[in-house]
Amino acid sequence: MPLCQFLTLPLVGVASDAYGRKKTLLVVYCLSNISLLFTDLFVFFDVSYWFAIAINPFLNAQLVTTILNASCVDLLDSQDRSAGIALISSLDTVAYMIGLVTGMHLTLHRNFLIATCLVPVCAIWCYLVFPETLPAEKRHFTMNYRNFLPWDSLPILWRTNTLMRLSIVTGIAAFVDQSSSRMMGTYYQRIMNWTAKDNYVFESCWDFSMIVWLTFLFPLLVIYAGEIGTMAFGRLVGSLYCFVAVFVRKPSHAFANCLLCAGPMTFALPAVAGLKSRLVHEEEQGRMQSAISTVYVVSGSVGTVIGGIFFEEFGNVSDTGSFDKLYILAAGLVLLNLAGMLTSFGLFYDLFGRTYHLMDERARAMFPSMKRELSGEENALRGSLENSPETTSTTTTYGSATA
Repeated sequence: MPLCQFLTLPLVGVASDAYGRKKTLLVVYCLSNISLLFTDLFVFFDVSYWFAIAINPFLNAQLVTTILNASCVDLLDSQDRSAGIALISSLDTVAYMIGLVTGMHLTLHRNFLIATCLVPVCAIWCYLVFPETLPAEKRHFTMNYRNFLPWDSLPILWRTNTLMRLSIVTGIAAFVDQSSSRMMGTYYQRIMNWTAKDNYVFESCWDFSMIVWLTFLFPLLVIYAGEIGTMAFGRLVGSLYCFVAVFVRKPSHAFANCLLCAGPMTFALPAVAGLKSRLVHEEEQGRMQSAISTVYVVSGSVGTVIGGIFFEEFGNVSDTGSFDKLYILAAGLVLLNLAGMLTSFGLFYDLFGRTYHLMDERARAMFPSMKRELSGEENALRGSLENSPETTSTTTTYGSATA
């Protein structure tokens, strides 16, 4: 899965910058539903399911979300972009919950019949209604054979020290959170009477927490603490969630902990995506959104795999027939989150100063002591088109060179 996302996500970002968001979205949406057609063949005609499994890692909903994030950046003012991207994630979770609840009350065949019928409806809506947010006059990027190399567009992640540090904290957040969540649900099965119903309620609490935090509280945090402060808050609450989780012994306590603390664990991607959108030019937004999504997805997938291996080693029945190594698993979860939090906080302190001029006036008023003299590189960033639409020389030159 990580390798598949590494191959496809950067290419989608490049295509959306070169050909526009609407055309790319329409093509990617149709391609991402090929796996659904092969699943239909399996469900209705008993054709091998292998084809659907093989295609899905390459072409899935994450590609569509990346293009929507870039469109969101095109439409919104710079201060509102993080909140807009968070809202897309929230709506995606709402749609998932609606589909889950609906699917529980329908037969398997009806589920796939409805899903298949909705694909052309959504494609037609996209063609007729969805606006082109990157008009032709703003596209200064042309495709060439090098763009089909997945690593060609990734250097945008470390073009400057600020962009590189933001990429690192995104990778840390995805790795820590995905590896922790991979182990947590199964961990509860080992330490308490955890039923299938409890697991369903737990996942619902997780999704509900995401929706509430991302929709209502995330935008307020960005206004008064900035994107970096919001990420620091999310990292702190995520570590607190894990610390409390290893001590709970009742499902109700696990549900309450999840409702309160799970949402902020999803802050990293929308915060970084919104902040980075102000550090690159308009014709690079697709590449930037796909590149940062690549970091998040690949790091999270690696974290999931490593978390699974760690759980297999310490979370299963030992030779004596007991779960006597669970304390090692619990300690590992806490130490992983603590290490991720401390490492991130060191980077956050540096990034606070680097991005102080990009924060909302209310956030700057909350943290006046974080203001600092900018380096030559940072002054160039501050004065370029990346942060000030009135000046055009710096990024236009880069765009031409890239093309």
